[in-house]
Amino acid sequence: MHPLNFDFMYMHLQRPWSRLMPMLRAALLVLLFVGGFAMVFVADLADRIESHGMQVLSGMGPVKAVLLLIGGLAAVYLLVRHAEITLALFFLIGLIKGDERLASTPVDLTVAVGGAVLLGVFFRLITGKRELALPREYLLYLPLLAMMILSLAYTPDLSRGVDKTLRFLCLTSIGIVSPFVLFDSVGKLKNFLLAMALGGLAIAINSLAMLGGSDRLVSPSGLNTELGAASAISMIVIWSLWFPEWPFLKRAIFYPVLGVLGVALIGSGGRFANVSALLCLVLATFLCRKLFADVAVIGGLSAVLLPLIWIPQASFDYLSSLAHPPQAMGTRNDLMALGVKMFSEHPFMGVGIQGFRFLSPNPLTYNYPHNLILELGSELGLLAAIAFLAIAGCAFMEIWKQLRNRSPSRNSPVLTVLLLLVFVFLDAMVSGDINDLRFMWFVFGLPYVLRSFEAGTTVMVLNEAEPNLAFASDGSARHGF
Repeated sequence: MHPLNFDFMYMHLQRPWSRLMPMLRAALLVLLFVGGFAMVFVADLADRIESHGMQVLSGMGPVKAVLLLIGGLAAVYLLVRHAEITLALFFLIGLIKGDERLASTPVDLTVAVGGAVLLGVFFRLITGKRELALPREYLLYLPLLAMMILSLAYTPDLSRGVDKTLRFLCLTSIGIVSPFVLFDSVGKLKNFLLAMALGGLAIAINSLAMLGGSDRLVSPSGLNTELGAASAISMIVIWSLWFPEWPFLKRAIFYPVLGVLGVALIGSGGRFANVSALLCLVLATFLCRKLFADVAVIGGLSAVLLPLIWIPQASFDYLSSLAHPPQAMGTRNDLMALGVKMFSEHPFMGVGIQGFRFLSPNPLTYNYPHNLILELGSELGLLAAIAFLAIAGCAFMEIWKQLRNRSPSRNSPVLTVLLLLVFVFLDAMVSGDINDLRFMWFVFGLPYVLRSFEAGTTVMVLNEAEPNLAFASDGSARHGF
């Protein structure tokens, strides 16, 4: 071979590598950044296990300790083996870990369950059972992440800003990425939704002990908003995932389940949860007309039975404030006004991640604007707010496109995802910050998970008829990066 030709080939091969090196360096920096947080977490975890775990072990004999160890290993195995169920626990655990009976646990339950989810993800990737192929729409997260990291250079509260950023990267991102590894079939997605519905039902049943009292019903953590959200999501899943597929008599058997969830929802007094749940159920009924019969029957039963249930008067008083929107918004009006003020004064860069709390007049009450657009705009600037709207808009467009092509009664998961999108987006407009809303970021990815199922089916069909066309129909080739 001529030397010049060899040099040309060598330079040609080196060019892609030279373009790849800056990306690898950036990835290494991110890994070091996250790894530093992991080291701190492991040290704190070891300290908590040493202090709390030794207290527990000191009160039991060696046989009980061995049995406890075996039970713990079996639990870890099941959590990793059925990681889609563990992912549901990841979103539910925050609703119960505030219970005083769980105060002595040696580890933070959210972090522990999140770690089990990550083990399940890594196991599937390492064994080759799944590949991580994110949708191209996820490129919209890059401006949001870039502004988070950049704002650390000018945030007025660096320590809390780093904490908020790392929580998003290490915990919130679990719900963003893991579905594309854990959900390899519609059955896995239904298992997850079943776990979410059962978890919400368990929390609702637990709250019924407060009936007849003077206070609103609450979750095990002591918050009425958590109870309302859990009950609403459970009702939405049951109403849109299974009811469209079941005959009327089978649906009627589950009316008492909806009754328990409805009592807990009303008893929580959660204004957003009640309004959003009602909106989603009405939307589902219009998209699946067979549910109108259920609305008539349930409406009649509710009119007769609801007055006989001892729901606290405080719950009805709280819900009645919906007739006066300024009263219903309460301090949220001031929080949102402050968010608008910060956004307008710092439109391009924001005040820095977690800067809203630092610059507010009362960090305990004025901790975030209770509106995600205003939070991102005030702390990270216009680019981050636009990125969030683009992420949400693409998710809605994708699920609506799928819904138009299918009958809701024949493909209820699509209807369920649409309603969950509506619910979490409305939630983001009146409550929570970027890390409180982990379930919202997760739901934004479900339309693309459903799209990957459809692409996988197309590949199977084409492989049977035209094997040479399989690559052209690969969903990861068309939609991933």
